[in-house]
Amino acid sequence: MSSLTRWLRRLTFHHDVEVVAPRTEQTRTEQTQAPLRDIRRRLMAVEADARLGGLRDWVEFGERCAENRQPALDVLCEALRELPWPGAEADQRWRMVLQASLLARLRPGPGFWLGTDLDLSGTTLVDFDLSQCRLGSARFERTRFLGDTRFDQTTFLGDFCAGRAFFGRHVLFTQSVFARGVVLRGATVCGNGEFSGIHAAGAVTLRGTRFSGRADFTCARFGSDLDCSGVRFGGRALFRRAWFAGVSSFAATWFRGREDFVDAAFGGESSFENTRFGHRVHAD
Repeated sequence: MSSLTRWLRRLTFHHDVEVVAPRTEQTRTEQTQAPLRDIRRRLMAVEADARLGGLRDWVEFGERCAENRQPALDVLCEALRELPWPGAEADQRWRMVLQASLLARLRPGPGFWLGTDLDLSGTTLVDFDLSQCRLGSARFERTRFLGDTRFDQTTFLGDFCAGRAFFGRHVLFTQSVFARGVVLRGATVCGNGEFSGIHAAGAVTLRGTRFSGRADFTCARFGSDLDCSGVRFGGRALFRRAWFAGVSSFAATWFRGREDFVDAAFGGESSFENTRFGHRVHAD
């Protein structure tokens, strides 16, 4: 090793050759994180010019190479999470700008970032529209959705988790595709929940969810188990022509409104133990 070092020194001295140390994984990580720290600081700044400049650099950083996209999305999600609620009027406008910038990268078309995950757990979102998007996993645990929320015609290639999320008005999942599991355990839906035509390949957990309005699962396809135990349906519950491939449980569920299971198909065992019905069951 000492002879190799002396040879490199002689080569550098006589031929002006610069000996560059090999790039390590740690070096590459530091070069990625350094600009992201500066972008994050400006995205959460008070001055409007700093925020807009940070957003422009955020787009440029993510577009530079595919490896930058996930770290960039994580930083933008963090900026959304740290915004005060309700905050000043400028904060409210900035929240909508960040939401629009985020969703533009998840919807197929110009600027689409394929294969990215989304983690907005514990965030307050307003009129959130993820419709017709395509992404990996999505986490919205304990997230507050104010206004209408849209996930319709969206493809989730990973797990979808929105445990104990709060939906202030209507939420739409119409014709969405879930390649893996869906967790809405303990969620609250103050308006209607539209799930008609969804396709879920993995297990679906709705245990303890509360629907104040209508819950529409017409033509829904559950490819694995469905845990609907302890759910409270305040309005109509529609499972017309739904298909249940695995075990489905409605144990201790309360149907306060009218329920409709007409032409539903149960491929596995089903449980309605201790289920409460406010009206006559429609299952003809």
